[in-house]
Amino acid sequence: MKKTIYLHVGFHKTATTFLQWNVFPRLKDLKLIRKTHAKDLFTEVRLKKLSDDDVLRLRKSFDKKGSEEVPTLISYEGLTGSPFSQKKSKSAFSILKDLRRIFPEDLYDVHLIVGIRKQVDIMTSLYIEFLHQGANKKEKEYINDLEKHGVFEHYLYNNYLDSVERVFGENYFVFIYENFKKEKNEYLLQLLNYMGVEKVPKYSNEQLNRSYGVFQAKMARRLNSLFKTKKNPNGKIPEVKIKLKRKYSKKLVKKLMGKKKNSITLSPKTFLQNKLSFKIHYKRYQLSEELQDKINNYYREDNKKLAQREGIELPDYYSK
Repeated sequence: MKKTIYLHVGFHKTATTFLQWNVFPRLKDLKLIRKTHAKDLFTEVRLKKLSDDDVLRLRKSFDKKGSEEVPTLISYEGLTGSPFSQKKSKSAFSILKDLRRIFPEDLYDVHLIVGIRKQVDIMTSLYIEFLHQGANKKEKEYINDLEKHGVFEHYLYNNYLDSVERVFGENYFVFIYENFKKEKNEYLLQLLNYMGVEKVPKYSNEQLNRSYGVFQAKMARRLNSLFKTKKNPNGKIPEVKIKLKRKYSKKLVKKLMGKKKNSITLSPKTFLQNKLSFKIHYKRYQLSEELQDKINNYYREDNKKLAQREGIELPDYYSK
């Protein structure tokens, strides 16, 4: 009898963190494997050229972390590749082929979940994430680098679904971020029904990741140039981690950051990504109109083809 596997492969910035922490752990009839459960295994699949022995070992490892009684849900957005380290990672198509080798058709009934979001919004989010990591490059230079290194091709969704069909067939669910944001519970139910779950479990609506706004991004570019990080090794100020020993300091940090912490890092991200910073000033960050037009023009034809696929209810927003 075949084992049932649900592969939630990404893309990045399509509510993956929300699903992995707020929804998927509450599904009693599925065994969840996310990044924190199998980081080393996921890294191998995403980056390494796999021998037949590697494939067999990975298959046994995933089986051990999964379940014999209920379907296994594997959720990791890096399984679509990595726009953060494009030179190191394998192509999305190569990862798909390796996933098929690990979960062959004669042993596994595999269902793919592919999350998408309009590309200009993803690239805006990628730039903000870049600033979170300590970089200080301006947006135009960053976006031009993405194009130069082939990251634009990473988000040709129609092409990606063609690859999915070649490797796994047509048994997949496209999770459209904008539709999810518009009708959260109704859309979650569609996703869960695809996974054999009849109703949406109670979940927390707490926002797990809040990005920099216009003010925070502007300040981050300035402060990041001063601090020494992997993205800015020439910075003069080292990031320092401080352990919180006193109760009042822990309470203060929890109130400021919105979550309990036993230590904090003195860094631009700590100064800027907190409730006080967002309360002082918050306006959603957007790329310049010039960059938005450049990105939208690149994807317009592929999105038109995507909209023609059966079962894809793509918002008109994608063709603008």
